[in-house]
Amino acid sequence: MPQPAVQNRLTDLKYRFPARYLASWGALLVLLVFALVVAPASLGGNSVKVVSALAGILALAAMGQMLVVMLGAIDLSVSAVLAASAGFVVHYGVPGANLWLVIPAALVVSLVVSVVNGFFICVLRLNSIIVTLATYGIVTGGMLLWTGVSFSLTGEAPEQLQQVSQWSFLNINTCFLVALIVGLIVAAVLSYTRAGRRVAQVGSNPRAATALGVRVTLVQMSTFAAVGLLYGIAGVFLAGFIGTPDISIGAPYQLATVTAAAIAGLAFSGGPTSVASLLVSCVFLQLLDQALVVAGFSTGARIVIQGFALVVAVAAITISQYGIAGIRRIAALQLGRPVK
Repeated sequence: MPQPAVQNRLTDLKYRFPARYLASWGALLVLLVFALVVAPASLGGNSVKVVSALAGILALAAMGQMLVVMLGAIDLSVSAVLAASAGFVVHYGVPGANLWLVIPAALVVSLVVSVVNGFFICVLRLNSIIVTLATYGIVTGGMLLWTGVSFSLTGEAPEQLQQVSQWSFLNINTCFLVALIVGLIVAAVLSYTRAGRRVAQVGSNPRAATALGVRVTLVQMSTFAAVGLLYGIAGVFLAGFIGTPDISIGAPYQLATVTAAAIAGLAFSGGPTSVASLLVSCVFLQLLDQALVVAGFSTGARIVIQGFALVVAVAAITISQYGIAGIRRIAALQLGRPVK
């Protein structure tokens, strides 16, 4: 039997790091064993460069989705905002252009789009799914009318941006290193600043936050501004890594960010989250796809396996939260049966 002091420390640790955040770590560990046995080439140098790059870009976009989820909403305009920032950089980042002006301008574009989303969702109280789907259509259609499918005559991202986005250190791509730095900043702000803690507070219970004097709308709008900035950074790096992006460049991220959030154990009803678990879930998703490609699985088989992995991860999160007995009690209540 653990001593009382030890028991208190264990309980405190469980409170600070809920079990639902462990699913992504466990999934990644199992995947590493699978990759070592079935597809060891997926852990080779060139493969790690690709996985780290794509995981880093996904992590940047998923952190934006994470902030939206913390507010109790969901964003389905991710792909369009990523494409908008990428398209802006490609369209205006022609040879001789000043990238120190072009890139910040691209980030402003994504920030403005996200703030508009926030206005309709948080101020006008419209449904987040409807609003962001509408934004997706408007932004995508607008980009097609403005720049066309390939964004410019050459369709190429600025050479300097490509060099930075494709550079790696010890086989770890720049995009992932940037995602780690941004993740540390986001985690620190959410955990150690009053403004950051208010995001979770507002997401958990906006009425209680209002009663405590929190300016709920200001917190929500500021959060959506940060979301747009994260999407913009992801879009810029995605354009640089791909080299020749087009209007469909952000398509995989519309649902991938939601999947990453689910595997990371985020509560879609709003509230606190774990940036570390989100980063791990992004690595898991990209490494899983790479391992399946190396192992020779078809596209259809990869989609089925990825969907199955999501179901297993969410099931593990649910079991870790409530336990088998708790799930049985919940099921009995929903079915109208007596609870034993």
